[in-house]
Amino acid sequence: MQSINDITLSDIMAEDLDVWVSKNKEFGFVLQIDNEKGEEIVCEKCIHPYAAESFADFCRRYLSCYERIIDQD
Repeated sequence: MQSINDITLSDIMAEDLDVWVSKNKEFGFVLQIDNEKGEEIVCEKCIHPYAAESFADFCRRYLSCYERIIDQD
């Protein structure tokens, strides 16, 4: 199994992945990524809330830009 340090943006864009985010009862968040076969390839269990918010902001900015470009076509 990979860690979040091992997976790249290229990996994320190249595969059909499922992403699951949940709250960790002890601290922070849990991020689980499964491949197209349903196999868990990443499971990070103690993501700091600030890191989770920063990544969520990054994803929102990406989606905003992407949708703006797609809407222009």
